[in-house]
This record gives sequence, structure tokens and C-alpha cells, in this order.
Amino acid sequence: MKKLLALAAVSLSVGLPLALDTPTTAHAAKWHQGTPKVLRGTWERMETVGKGQNAFKAPEVAKITKSKFTAYFIADPYMLGKLKYQKTGKHVYVFKGIETLYSHKPDRVRVHQVGKRLQWQEHYKAGRYLKMGLWLTKK
Repeated sequence: MKKLLALAAVSLSVGLPLALDTPTTAHAAKWHQGTPKVLRGTWERMETVGKGQNAFKAPEVAKITKSKFTAYFIADPYMLGKLKYQKTGKHVYVFKGIETLYSHKPDRVRVHQVGKRLQWQEHYKAGRYLKMGLWLTKK
């Protein structure tokens, strides 16, 4: 009787974890290649620059392709290449890639998209992000 009980305990301790093992699914915390399709395209907003007689309108643009993120306003472009993304919240994504224009160092951008509006912010020192920019609309 003791041998039968011991045999049942051993077989349950070995077989039960194998029977309960379920296949793992993809997690949002994983870094994915490229950019999500929902964010791809050109996002822009016209903004008035200057005052009085010297005032003019200039576009603030963020362009997202499969492998690049480009943003500019007047004459100051910001470009990331070799992108990977991670979904960090509802409608919030983090892109990481190589800053291709000036420093050629790794950098990150946080993108918040709701409907046909998008905000982005550049990663800053000490693990923080700069203040979120204005809403851009899909072109």
C-alpha cells in the first residue's frame, strides 16, 4: 500500500506540471522590428511662427515609415533609423533606434496615438522624456 501511494505521488508530481503547461503567447513587453502599421504615415500641424508683419505658418511634421521615424519643424530635423517598437500602454508606443543625422547613437521616442491624432516626445537624460508635443493630425 505504501509503495502504491509513493508511486502515485511521484507520478502526479512529474505528470501534473507537464499537463498544465500552456503555450506562451507574445507579450507586449517584447521589442518588435519596424513600426506598427497603425502609426505609419505623415502626421502634421500648421503652426504660426513670429509676430506681426514677420509672422508665417510652418508645418510641424512627423513621418513614420516601416523602418524610420522623422520629425521636423522649420529647419531642425530629428531622424531615427533601424527602429524597433514596444507597446507600453493603450495607444502608447516606444520606438528605439539609431539617431541617423547628428549623433549616430541609440535614442528613444515615445509616441501616443489616439484616432487620427498623434503626439511624440524625445527621450532625455536620466531615463526621462521631454514634455509631450502638440497633437499632430494624420495627413
